[in-house]
Amino acid sequence: MKKTNEILKGLVVMIAFLAVMTTYAQVDSLQVDSFEVHTIRGKNYYIHIVEKGESLYAIHKKYNVPVDIIKKENPSVLDGLSIGEKVFVPVKKSVKYEVKTNGNFINHTVKKKQTLYAIAKLYDVKQKEIVTANPDLIDGLKDGQEIRIPVLNIKKEEAPKTIIPDNKYQTHTIKRGETLYSLSKLYKTSVDSIKLVNGGLEQGLKKGELIYIPLKVSGSLNKAIVDSSTLGLIPQLVDSLLLDTVNPTRKSEYKVGLFLPFYLDANDEMVESRNALDKKSIYPRSKSAIEFYNGVKMALDSISTDSCKFKLYVYDTNGNDTLRIKNLLLQPEVATVDLIIGPLWFNNFKLVAEFAQNKQIPIVSPVKQSNKLLLGNPFIFKAVPSKSTTLKEMCTLVVDSFKTENLLAVSYSKSKEKMLVGSYIKTYNNQILNSEDTVIYSAIKTLDISTNINTVVSNLHPTKNNVIFVPTTDQTFVTNLFSVLTTTLNKKTYKDYRVTLLGLEEWMSFENIDLPYFQKLNVHYCSARFINDEDSLVKNFVKKYVSQKETYPSKYTFLGFDLGYCFGNNLIHNGTLFSAASLKEFKGLSINLKFFKTGVESGFENTKSFLIRFDDYMLKSAN
Repeated sequence: MKKTNEILKGLVVMIAFLAVMTTYAQVDSLQVDSFEVHTIRGKNYYIHIVEKGESLYAIHKKYNVPVDIIKKENPSVLDGLSIGEKVFVPVKKSVKYEVKTNGNFINHTVKKKQTLYAIAKLYDVKQKEIVTANPDLIDGLKDGQEIRIPVLNIKKEEAPKTIIPDNKYQTHTIKRGETLYSLSKLYKTSVDSIKLVNGGLEQGLKKGELIYIPLKVSGSLNKAIVDSSTLGLIPQLVDSLLLDTVNPTRKSEYKVGLFLPFYLDANDEMVESRNALDKKSIYPRSKSAIEFYNGVKMALDSISTDSCKFKLYVYDTNGNDTLRIKNLLLQPEVATVDLIIGPLWFNNFKLVAEFAQNKQIPIVSPVKQSNKLLLGNPFIFKAVPSKSTTLKEMCTLVVDSFKTENLLAVSYSKSKEKMLVGSYIKTYNNQILNSEDTVIYSAIKTLDISTNINTVVSNLHPTKNNVIFVPTTDQTFVTNLFSVLTTTLNKKTYKDYRVTLLGLEEWMSFENIDLPYFQKLNVHYCSARFINDEDSLVKNFVKKYVSQKETYPSKYTFLGFDLGYCFGNNLIHNGTLFSAASLKEFKGLSINLKFFKTGVESGFENTKSFLIRFDDYMLKSAN
C-alpha cells in the first residue's frame, strides 16, 4: 500500500510537470509580441525573444524589471542568453494612486513605520524628488500624512517629447547591430546630440526604428548661429554643431560705433560760461559716458597691432532723444561699422538695433535692458543678465553650500518681483534633481506674506542655517524685514539662530539700512559687475589709467574697458562675434561674459554674474 501511494505521488508530480510544460509549449507555438501580456499559472508575463547582441541588462531596461527578478523567473539565463531564446518577464504590478487634477502628482498616505526610502522604492522615484515636492518633509514623515509623489517618472509608458525636426536634421532607419556610437561616427556628430533630438532614446535603438540625426550646416550667418534653446538648453553642444562652420575674412581695420549720451552742447555752454580755472568742469550727466568712452578707447588701443587697428566713431545721443538717433543713423559711415556699442535708453537702443539687424552689424547693450529687446534680432548682445538669469548663480550657491539647511522663500504680495520665487524654486529643483550625489536635499518652503513679517520668524529653525530668499525691491518691506530679523536674533532665546538672507542688488542703494544689518543677516546678492580692488590686474589697470588721465577710473571706465577688450579682441582674432571661439567665456576686470543664444531668430544674453556677500563689513565675491 505504501509503495502504491509513492507511485501515485510520482504520477501526480509527473502530470503537474507535463501541465506546466504544455502551458509553455502552447506559448512557444504562438507568434509572440514582446509587449503582449500572457497569463501563465495565474501570473502575467511579457515574452521576450532574445536577439543577437542582447544582454540581460538590455531586457531589464526595455521592460523596467530588475535583472534579479528576470533571473529568478528564468533560471536558464544564468548560463547565458541564446539567440531566439524566450525569456519570461513578469509584468510589474501597477501602483494604485489618485491622480491630482493638474496631473503632475499623485497622492500617497503614509503608513505606520513607512520610511521615505520605502515610498521611493514603491513608486520607483528618487527620495530627493519626493522631498522637493513636499517641503514639509523637513520635519520627517508622520503616520497618516498625505504627501505628493511626482508622477513624471512613474508614467514611463508616455512617449518622450522629441524636438520637431527641420532642415538641421535628417532621418535614419536603424539597422541590426547599429549603436549610438557607430551612428555618431557615421554622421560625424556626438552621441549626446543624437539622444537630444530623439527624446533621450531611453529604450535604446530598435531595428527598423526611424530616428533623427543632427547635421552640421555651412553657409550664411543665420545658419551659423545655433539656437541653444532648441537644443534643450545644453550650451556645450553649441561648439560641436554649427558655430565652427563660420570662416570670416579678417580685416586690417575694424570700425566701432559708440552711441552714448555725451551732452556735448551742454558741455560747450558750461565751458564757455566759466573762467579758465574751471575749463575742466563737465556737465554732470556727461560724466558716465565720458568715463565709459575712455575705457573702450583704452581697451582698443591696447589690443591694436601694426597689422590690425581700430577706428572709433563717437555719436552723441544727447540723452533719450529718438529724433536725434534717427538723424545719426542717416550718416553714411554708420552702415559700414563692424560693431555698435549702445545706446543706453530702451527706445534709442531699439531704433539702432533694428538698423543694425538690417545691416547685419552686431550691437552690444552695455546696461540693464528687458529681454524683449532680444526677440527677433540675432545680432544683439545683452551684457547685463536679467534677474531670472542670475538666479542660476544663487541656486548653485544654495545647492553647493546650503542644501540640507532650512530653505525659505518669501513671496511678498505687493512685490513686482514675486514671480522670481517660482523661478528660484524651479531652478533649484532642476539642479538638485540633476545632481549625482545621494544626499537628501531640503525642499524650499514658500512663505506668502502680505503684512505679517513675523511669519518668517515663526518658520526659523533653531539648529539649521535659515537661508531666506527675498526677491523684492520694496524698500519699506525690506527695511521692516531687516528690523524684525535683527531684533529677533538679538534676543537671548534666539542667540544661536543663524540667518543667511538672499536678496537683490537694489538693496545696496537703500541708505536707511546701516551696514551692520547686512553683516548681521549675512546678506548675499547677485550682481553683473564686481571690481576686486585687491586683484593684481585691477591694481595695474588703475595705475596705468591714473598715469594717463590723472584721475581714477570709475565703474563705467572698467565696464567700457571690459566690453571693448572682449569684443575687439574677438574681431581681431576670430574675425566675427558669432563663432564658437568668440562665444567662450571672457573674464574681465569688472564683468564676466558668457553669451547664450535665446532663440533661433533672437539675440544673445550674458549668463554670468557675481555672487556678492558681506565678509567683515566688506563686499566679496562668493563664487
